[in-house]
Amino acid sequence: MTFLLGAGSIRIDVTVSRALACSVEVKASRPTGLARMFVGRRPEEAPVLAGQVFSLCGFSQSVAARLAVLNAADLPMPPEEHRAAVGGLLAERIFETLRALILHWPWTLPAGIPASAGKCLREVLAASQTIISGAKGNIADKEFVAAPTARLVATAAALGVPESDGVPPKGTACAAMLRDIENDITFPGRRPDPLTAADDADVIAHLSREANYSTLPHLSGRVAETGAYARLGGAGMPNAPHLLQRFLARLRDVRLCLQQLSSLARQDQNDLSDLMAGGPTPGAGGFGAVECARGRLYHQAEIDRDGLLAAYRILAPTEWNFHPAGPFVETLLSSRIGAGESAVRSVSRLAVLFDPCVAFEVGIREAAHA
Repeated sequence: MTFLLGAGSIRIDVTVSRALACSVEVKASRPTGLARMFVGRRPEEAPVLAGQVFSLCGFSQSVAARLAVLNAADLPMPPEEHRAAVGGLLAERIFETLRALILHWPWTLPAGIPASAGKCLREVLAASQTIISGAKGNIADKEFVAAPTARLVATAAALGVPESDGVPPKGTACAAMLRDIENDITFPGRRPDPLTAADDADVIAHLSREANYSTLPHLSGRVAETGAYARLGGAGMPNAPHLLQRFLARLRDVRLCLQQLSSLARQDQNDLSDLMAGGPTPGAGGFGAVECARGRLYHQAEIDRDGLLAAYRILAPTEWNFHPAGPFVETLLSSRIGAGESAVRSVSRLAVLFDPCVAFEVGIREAAHA
């Protein structure tokens, strides 16, 4: 079973004994040499290249790259560029979250809903792209942001994103998704160990000196998780089934981004510093971190004496969540997932709500035949 087609894939092999997941092996076949494409280029080329290379969250990748090269050169991001970037990041996070839910939901939705949801999703794409295109030109004035933001608010409501904590309205795509999982108690409740800005110094120190850190990140004594559930999983319905908590966290994240984008359109002076961060690294280096749809994204750059990029590193959110000893595996282990197609369905449900940025495949085998 395969979802989320993209560059590379994740293979999830689960051994089942008496309906329990007794071992889990996660293997990634994602391209590992993309960061080398940046080496030898001028620093100002990095944001453009990042936006072109990555098909998902391209604007977030470009902002992280921009922050990395600015900090490597000991330069601040101009205030007007920062404000515009915030608008673009919020708009992209809204679209990417809704796109993944609508297009990658692995169960058939009721008749009529896919067509109407697809129409709404196209509207979300158009509105978000309007904001992102303005952000690329450092436009963040009220007139430019307000109209597409209003379109995003209206379309998210039509898809079923509730205006406040609670469940999606009946008859919407989100309500149909909720019905698929609201009574699924396969996975025990698990509080996330969030990856936050407080971890940036440790993460960048490891990333700068460990060759394989971008594919196998770690923090001592931690099972770090990133993304909507890590950011917001403690709020809402703490006693709800685990899959439902993850789903509702995604909807809360969209609602939060809509609220922040509306504040930006009103030109309120809200602190949105948690969306992006950066700083210098040892030597002639700098990093940028961005909270995108799937979690905290890092870029780290070093500039040589000739003013060219001497080293470049990228650490994506999926590497934390689908780490061989990470939160997806920890959640899945010892869960009563059944056997055969029932087990495939359970594992796929969990994987979709962890939201990897590449395709995934699930393999199930009985312990007696392992």
